[in-house]
Amino acid sequence: MPVPKELFFTIDPEKRSRIMEAAIHEFSSQMYDKASINQIIKEADISRGSFYQYFENKDDLYFFSIKTLLQATAYRFLKQFIAAQPEDIYAVYRALFAYNLQLLSGGEYKDFFRNMYFGMNYRLQQELKTIFSSIRNEMLENRLDALRRKSGYAVSYFQELMNILELNNRDLLMVYISKSPAIEDIMEIYDLRIQVIRTAQ
Repeated sequence: MPVPKELFFTIDPEKRSRIMEAAIHEFSSQMYDKASINQIIKEADISRGSFYQYFENKDDLYFFSIKTLLQATAYRFLKQFIAAQPEDIYAVYRALFAYNLQLLSGGEYKDFFRNMYFGMNYRLQQELKTIFSSIRNEMLENRLDALRRKSGYAVSYFQELMNILELNNRDLLMVYISKSPAIEDIMEIYDLRIQVIRTAQ
């Protein structure tokens, strides 16, 4: 997974914050392909040489920005998740989907996450899948394993089921971004799809 170089974590926190704010602003204004390192270093008030001392390339900064924002918002999701106490893996992914809808429909990072989904290609999808899985596992710790044992599913089956549910979440988030249906309508479609998946078991 792309990460900043070690030097980035040793610089003044105010400067580090300035760089991240400039990056998030640029990736919120432009999709990944059109986002400009020149604009980021100008807004962050650093030199091009400094940028490459901290990051290998735009990829590293972009994926670190995604991970930073997801971790920043994950705590709120985790509080909701624990309060709801989902009893199976379907409820976990429904909660994740509902939370992602919140991120895309309002809040300070709405444009960043919308651009992230709109700019998705195969390479970005693979990297994002790694980031999402890492954060999901960090947040949920042993809860997913407990749900698997409770479900009685084999490990391989449970993993494939999670892959299917992740694909469904991602697909419907794209539908929401591109067509802007009411949240109630997209949740209705979500529940219908889950009903079909459950029936196919």
